[in-house]
Amino acid sequence: MKILQIVEESPSLDFSIPLFEFIDDDSTIVVYSTRPSFQHWYEDSPENLLFNKKNITFLTTLDTINAPKIIKTTLHRFTKSNRSNTNNFFKKVLRKICTLIIDTFSKPNEFLKDYFYGNPDYVFIETRNDLLPNKVNKNLFQWIQDEEIKCIGVPNSAYTLEGVKWSPITPFGKSKTSNKLFLDFPNNYEYWMTSLQPFVIEQLEEVPYKIVGYPGADKNWINLFSFDEKSIVDSKEINLLVNIRHFGKNRNLGYGIGQYNIDDIILFFETLKECIDIESSKKFNLFIKPHYYVNFFDFDKILKDLGIKNYNFLKTSIYKALNNIDIVIGMHTSVNLITALSGYPTLLFPQVLSNNIKKDDIKTKKMYEGMIGYCKNEDEFKEKFRFFLDTENRANISIKDREHIRKFFKDNSTKEILDYLR
Repeated sequence: MKILQIVEESPSLDFSIPLFEFIDDDSTIVVYSTRPSFQHWYEDSPENLLFNKKNITFLTTLDTINAPKIIKTTLHRFTKSNRSNTNNFFKKVLRKICTLIIDTFSKPNEFLKDYFYGNPDYVFIETRNDLLPNKVNKNLFQWIQDEEIKCIGVPNSAYTLEGVKWSPITPFGKSKTSNKLFLDFPNNYEYWMTSLQPFVIEQLEEVPYKIVGYPGADKNWINLFSFDEKSIVDSKEINLLVNIRHFGKNRNLGYGIGQYNIDDIILFFETLKECIDIESSKKFNLFIKPHYYVNFFDFDKILKDLGIKNYNFLKTSIYKALNNIDIVIGMHTSVNLITALSGYPTLLFPQVLSNNIKKDDIKTKKMYEGMIGYCKNEDEFKEKFRFFLDTENRANISIKDREHIRKFFKDNSTKEILDYLR
């Protein structure tokens, strides 16, 4: 089996990496980023997203230009950071120029056809409508269209709202412009979703679709990194994984967007710091996993101004972020469902975004409010923080919340998908 995955942003890899972990050894898999570097999202090599299987090839637009190594190294130097983490004006200009050079001279079609000795059997592409209408994407999708390669739109999240019309399901390209990669989906296209989404199906009209579940929720994958409640020991040192959604100057509560503002972040960390300061006999290490487009320089300044100590930023997948973690604390993001499903005691901070979503999506309401770690307000969060510190409580939380979230995710998605593709 030959699979090409085209990656514009990293969340779709949380869906596909578990598949690739268990795919046949004789398969040829290429993950091709239409960005110049995987460092936009990960601090480590993307090969390390896998646990055992290492025969996946990761390529970027920079790999598919014909240029001397010194030129590629120079171009990578100025394009390795994403747009939100390039603060200097001149570096921003250089980044844009170097990205344009890479886009102009990159020849992915020729490179990939040589690599696969022809066409791949399948092309995975994200089910999103904000792909850049640049030369690289246009060439890739023209190749897919001309050769009628089976193209599959893969999910970007463990759970997508089912009860609301959360986003326009339009073909690839900016949804609010006429400059799209296609005026329609490719000829041989299939849209995959994790669960039944009536409003998506309504918008797809005649476009084929398939409900496939979420491989990242399967036990065979989760067992590679799951939390063992029997290993809990009473310790004076606690490792906290802190999941943070995208935030900026303005709050946006729109479905499919869900951005916090800085005041939301400040309130969260002020409350967390208050909880930590009370427990003076314990040392807390914070491993903060922000959205990859958060500006890490500005975020670092916010935390220092608040007096937050002993923290590190993580740029990796949610699965790899769980290594050596005792408790997960999260603002509203679907990765909290994965941590709870994996047995990690997960404490949910109350905020306006999740409250807004629960009003319109019953399944979201049941999932979150049924968790022991769900908090209605800041006072309840403070009480449950202390409750989570007890080792016996954590063991019970691990078991009960894992069982609760499992009700919403089937357990054999990987096998069913691989059987279907074969």
